[in-house]
This record gives sequence, structure tokens and C-alpha cells, in this order.
Amino acid sequence: MNLKVIHVVFVVAVTLLSFLFGGWLLGSGEGAASGIGAVAAFVFGALAVVYGVWFWRKIRTPEEERRRRLRRIHKVGAMLAIWLAFGNGSASACEVCYGNAGGPMIEAARAGVFLLWGMVLLMQASLVIFFLVLRKRARERRKEPIPPWWNTVEEPIES
Repeated sequence: MNLKVIHVVFVVAVTLLSFLFGGWLLGSGEGAASGIGAVAAFVFGALAVVYGVWFWRKIRTPEEERRRRLRRIHKVGAMLAIWLAFGNGSASACEVCYGNAGGPMIEAARAGVFLLWGMVLLMQASLVIFFLVLRKRARERRKEPIPPWWNTVEEPIES
């Protein structure tokens, strides 16, 4: 798989998970911490959308972008029509299916989600810092002149 495709898939996944997490936090209604977390998740999701659009435009030519927009309009219209025709909202969980919205099991599940979300953010931050350090080192190395012995590192292959 192409590295650009993998990058786009991860940006889309981060965006969707951020918005879903923010919606889940708003739905839980556990006080101010839940509201702050939801706002942070929505802001992060919006930043991921902006970054995704920027990256997508960077890797596409104008002709490919025009063709993609025309195809997308047809797909989105068909999906919207199917959703409106067959979607009745029955996937929403009620208290009978979800269980009591309190208790130690639910609190433990929420704490686990927050812990995992924190670990994901920590890993993403460490990757960003790592790549920023690599970028800084590459810029520093670019300023240095090429040593004269570099041409002797590899001998040309004679056939």
C-alpha cells in the first residue's frame, strides 16, 4: 500500500474517533470535565479535518481533484438517500440495552477509556516530537558541506 494512502487512512480514523469521542463525552454528561474533554476532542477533530484537507490538496493534481469531486457528489447523494430511506434510529441504545448509567462498572469503563485516550495522545505527541527532532537534525545537516571523502564511499559498478 502507498504511504500516502496509509497517511490519509490514519488522518480519517483520527478525525472520526475524535468526533465520536467528543460526542460520547457530551452524551455522558458527567460534569465540567466531560464538557472540557468534549470541546478538546472536537477541536482536535476539527484540526485533523483541516490538516487532512491540506494534505489531500497537496498530493492531488487539479484534474484529479475535479474528477474526484464529481464522483463524490454521486456517492454522497446515493448514501444519503439510502440512509434517509432505511435509517430509523433504532441503533440508539436505551437504558434497558445499555444498563444503568451509573455504578462501579460504568465508572471503571469510563476511566479505562480516558486512560486509553490519554495513552493515544501521549504516543501521538511523542511521534510529533520525534519527527520534529528529525526535521531539525536534517536542517542542521543540510547546512554542512559535503565531505570530500563522500565520493570514495561507493565504487561505481562496472559491467
